[in-house]
Amino acid sequence: MFVPKKMRKVRIIVLKAEVEKLIKDLHEIGLVQISKIRYEGLDEGRPLPAFDELSAYLGKLRAIFAIMEQELGKAAMQNTEETKLLEPYEAIAQVKTLNTAIENRIKSLTKQIEDDSSLLKDLGAKADFVKKLLAFEEIDFSKLKSRTLDYRLGKCQNLQSLLLLKQKAAKVDDTTVLSKAGTENTLIVFRAKNHAAIDSMLAESGFSAIDLDSSITSPAETHAKINSQIVEAKSRIANANSELKTISKQYAAQVKLLISSLEVGTARAEISSKFANSKSLYIIQGWIVDENYDKLAKVVEQYHTSATLESMKMNHEDHPPIVFNNPKISSPFQFLTKNYSLPNYFEIDPTMAYFIALPIIYGMIVGDVLYGILSIFIAQWFLKKFEKSEIMRNVSLIWFYSAFPTILFGIIFDEWGGLSHLHLAELITKWTGIELLHAPLYSGLHRIENVITLVEITVVVGLIHLALGFLFGAINEWNHNRKHSIGKLAWIGLEIGAILALSAAIAHTSFLIPGLVFIVGSIIVIGATEGIIGIIEIPGLVGNVLSYARIAAIGIVGVVIAELLNEFLVPLPEQGFMAILLIPLFIGLHILNCFIAMFESLIQGGRLNIVEFRSKFMHGGNSLFSPFAMISSKNLSVLE
Repeated sequence: MFVPKKMRKVRIIVLKAEVEKLIKDLHEIGLVQISKIRYEGLDEGRPLPAFDELSAYLGKLRAIFAIMEQELGKAAMQNTEETKLLEPYEAIAQVKTLNTAIENRIKSLTKQIEDDSSLLKDLGAKADFVKKLLAFEEIDFSKLKSRTLDYRLGKCQNLQSLLLLKQKAAKVDDTTVLSKAGTENTLIVFRAKNHAAIDSMLAESGFSAIDLDSSITSPAETHAKINSQIVEAKSRIANANSELKTISKQYAAQVKLLISSLEVGTARAEISSKFANSKSLYIIQGWIVDENYDKLAKVVEQYHTSATLESMKMNHEDHPPIVFNNPKISSPFQFLTKNYSLPNYFEIDPTMAYFIALPIIYGMIVGDVLYGILSIFIAQWFLKKFEKSEIMRNVSLIWFYSAFPTILFGIIFDEWGGLSHLHLAELITKWTGIELLHAPLYSGLHRIENVITLVEITVVVGLIHLALGFLFGAINEWNHNRKHSIGKLAWIGLEIGAILALSAAIAHTSFLIPGLVFIVGSIIVIGATEGIIGIIEIPGLVGNVLSYARIAAIGIVGVVIAELLNEFLVPLPEQGFMAILLIPLFIGLHILNCFIAMFESLIQGGRLNIVEFRSKFMHGGNSLFSPFAMISSKNLSVLE
């Protein structure tokens, strides 16, 4: 706890003849994060010769897998049986055989489906167009155009335009205008020699002409032909899909196995690009969790003189990855650490500080017994509702843990759904007739009546919380920069001096002089250790401390809302039927107020921890330990 697991920097020197076998062993044991290295006089690493071939076959198989997944569905593909992975040379041999058996056929079927799908789209559009011509179903449009005969098909703007067109057409010899009620198209048949007069007349009438495809004969015949083509295309697609599905069922497990095998082979072939090498050997460098060093040593010992393992000295220029070392119960707060900048390996992990401070701040803001109980149920509902969402699962767990301090502070503040325990007992008595209390059991710190006291308490909480941050900062710096470590402690001295001086001003104690001595001495030390920047930041400390006053302010807002609900909407027996109507509204609004308080408390508590507190000791910017490993149960504990 409080610090990541101890890491060790390691170096392995191995002969080229043994490097592929060693890479396999390192991959299977999954304990080493391999770093990119360069050594003067040595060549930069390159992937192993098999990498290009493995990558090419992997790409082809993934394309086939995507087609199979489309046919069978993701669930079916994921549920295929897992078998032992193949060695790269075995996988390549099977891929070549598989390609011969199915690759060309799958490509052919896929192309056929694509072509017929495109054809279906075109046929569908053509069928829709021809369907609009069915008013002229017996007319063969292919015979309307000749040396002596011509036609125009199109739309008139409206009925008035159509009537005007018919009147004008009647004046042209051998001209016929055909239109049917309920259809939008109009057909004009005329002698070819009159086309100029007809076109002029149509233009004047606002006629929009439609060009017909030469393949269209009579609409009824063409529509039937298109429908027949659509049926044939759908049949071909269905047959192709059926064959693809059969192929997919037959080869899905093998394809999945080959992809997994090739992915492992590709990863192993590529990792050598991080090594340094000469004509005869490779140098591998990386990080391992210290407690696993002996396991790695046993693996390397099997190579006798062909490989050696060295433990290297770690220096401040190194940036070891981190492995969290927190109890499982703190996992939702570790989620905050992971998502808001990881601590440097040499820094204190803030997870356990979040685990303690965030629920306390949350509890102080919500501070109501019944709301704390509601928080438990709301958090449980969210856990079930969003069980697959990592974010919501962790947020819900933080709400759940924080509900218990909320109940504790609710007792201290004597708040039970915005009522005191006595008023709650009286309300229960009115509904049940059972008298629970004659007098209050205790006098709580009612927040609205003790605003100044509450603000003072939150400021003290802020001072303590920030002092802990400065203390963590001093610990972080102690072994690296004693000067900065002393500077961090001086900030705590400044806080102590401020508390002593304020106590003299507010409570009339005799601590004014000691307080001023602490303040002046701390300012001198801050100036000496952190320079002018440290002096400039002193006023910022006041702002940091006052930020904690939001604990009181937001909490009071929640109390005011709860008390307003109790003032105007509380259901009482004497209200009769109205009380029955008020009960769901009353409970629903309190649940809503509780949820708003939960959400706001999480945001503000998180801000005070991540922004105000963490900034006092953590630089961050690290990365999680990511070993060169095959994902399996044996290394999940390392990755978590």
